[in-house]
Amino acid sequence: MKISAISDVHIKIPFDQADELLCKFLDHPFVVESDYILLLGDIFDLMCGPHSQYLKEYKHIFDKLDLLLKNNKKIYFTEGNHDVHLEKLFFKRWPRKDIFLTQNPVVEFIDSRKILFSHGDEYELENSSYQRYKKFILSQPLKFVANNLMPYKVLKFVGEKASQLSRKKGKRSFDEEKVKIKFRDGVEKKIKDQGVGFVLGGHSHVQDYFIFNEGKTIYLNNGFALRTQTFIGIENNLAQFIPLNLD
Repeated sequence: MKISAISDVHIKIPFDQADELLCKFLDHPFVVESDYILLLGDIFDLMCGPHSQYLKEYKHIFDKLDLLLKNNKKIYFTEGNHDVHLEKLFFKRWPRKDIFLTQNPVVEFIDSRKILFSHGDEYELENSSYQRYKKFILSQPLKFVANNLMPYKVLKFVGEKASQLSRKKGKRSFDEEKVKIKFRDGVEKKIKDQGVGFVLGGHSHVQDYFIFNEGKTIYLNNGFALRTQTFIGIENNLAQFIPLNLD
């Protein structure tokens, strides 16, 4: 069995560099040959609600996913904190729920090994303000607003402003080692099940390969995809970061 996973691509507009990177991922020979393809959240910098404009703007991406589905690939999309409340949108495109969409961690047994995957923000245990924010954006009132009241043009405007702020913040340096340690601590506290072989997540924007539980569990985080230009590949219970070099 082969598994391919990517997170934190943060596509801001159609055909930007992040879009190009995701398309390279979906076309990569390892991914095309994979049995499981995991999109672990924040694939899009802002996608929220059932707006059909998303299906038009990113038709080329959804078409690539369709092609993989036709080849009997099992595709999971775990919502992040930038792409959320997509159930109705995905139902428009895949009324038979061909892609497994979730806001919660997922456990699969693959090659007799338990694999747990999610967006990964649940491991940021000490950031109480973020956890309150995440709880708010997943709340039923906000879900109702996203699905019924929030116009696409307003979302697009908010997204563009947020992207401008994000670019400014992105230029600031941050201590990757501290972030890595913080997420490792969160993973060790949350994942106490000795039966878990691999924990796959993202959100931190810091790439990591961390072995814990007395060598029985591996935590993998691909980091911010545009920076690392890699994805996670697992074959025969061996994991690696596979290059996705942009031209």
